[in-house]
Amino acid sequence: MKTYHVIGVMSGSSLDGIDLAYCKLKGEQMKWNYELLIKAYIPYPTKWKLRLANLTLQNAITYIKTHTFFGHYMGTVINEFIRKNAIENDLDFIASHGQTIFHQPDNLLTSQIGDASAIAYETGFPVIANFRNNDVAAGGQGAPIAPIGDLILFPQYSHLLNLGGISNISFKVNDHKVIGYDICAVNMLLNALAGELDKPFDKDGKIAESGKIHQNLLDELNSSWYFDKRYPKSLSGGWVAKVIMPIFGRYDCSIADKLKTACEHIAEQIAREIKVIYEQEDLSIDPVHKICLTGGGAFNKYLTSRISALSPIPVELPDEDIIQFKEAILMALMGVLRVENVNNIIASVTGARFDTIGGCIYQGHKHLL
Repeated sequence: MKTYHVIGVMSGSSLDGIDLAYCKLKGEQMKWNYELLIKAYIPYPTKWKLRLANLTLQNAITYIKTHTFFGHYMGTVINEFIRKNAIENDLDFIASHGQTIFHQPDNLLTSQIGDASAIAYETGFPVIANFRNNDVAAGGQGAPIAPIGDLILFPQYSHLLNLGGISNISFKVNDHKVIGYDICAVNMLLNALAGELDKPFDKDGKIAESGKIHQNLLDELNSSWYFDKRYPKSLSGGWVAKVIMPIFGRYDCSIADKLKTACEHIAEQIAREIKVIYEQEDLSIDPVHKICLTGGGAFNKYLTSRISALSPIPVELPDEDIIQFKEAILMALMGVLRVENVNNIIASVTGARFDTIGGCIYQGHKHLL
């Protein structure tokens, strides 16, 4: 049995900020337990929100400069977390997902910015990053990467659904097979609509609940080709911005109506995909099955009520730490598996030719792996 102390770092597609999870992981091979010792959420300053939101439209040199400067910014944020919590003498390494900017696995590319060498320089600790690239090179989607962690760290749940900027599902078919993929936009969509009312998000979904469903808008949202594509499959923030968001501009209705319609669209797609999995995997719905909801969207009471109403299996909310920090905890595990040279990307999830070990190690100047 080995023990690691790791900071998992997650910055998701909703562009709201950085989640930090200082975890203790103990185990070996594919059996690990975790303790979430300290956590923090660091909202992005307005400057970084704007820079990240517009980066897909910039030139190559701006992209590279942003990658570098964002890495140094992340490093200072993590360094402050380390100093504030006095964990410098009990930390093995940092595992950072980075901020996804481009994700086009059909073109064999994916890019997450936040230069890990800059983080290693600022903190002095080893940093593990670039978890998706090996899988994409092997013909996989490179996403989602959560299912391996869901399989190992949350064995009490057979199904897990993360409602982040983009929703993704982990579905344990049996003891030997797990599948997972992206379903649809969630917070990327809802937060953008709330932003038109000068609000960062729709708290508890109260604005959405006050609106009316616009049926034509709902029908168009549900008609995208992606929703008829079989898994494995994955989405990018760019697809949401270019394909889904413009649909709302074609309809003259209130933001409340658009939010309510968006919530219905999300709930319908999630319920539909759960049914699709059961059908395609030739499974019967067991009364003991539940789906665990995590991510920022799980705090939206109206959205979760609609998912619960439409889902063929009951939904369950874990404690708030798991809801908010599960993805950062999973990044810590991804780093541990990389250090242990154990496969951390599952081909049954991504469609790659084989399981892969994802992650590059950037050594720190104070500490080495």
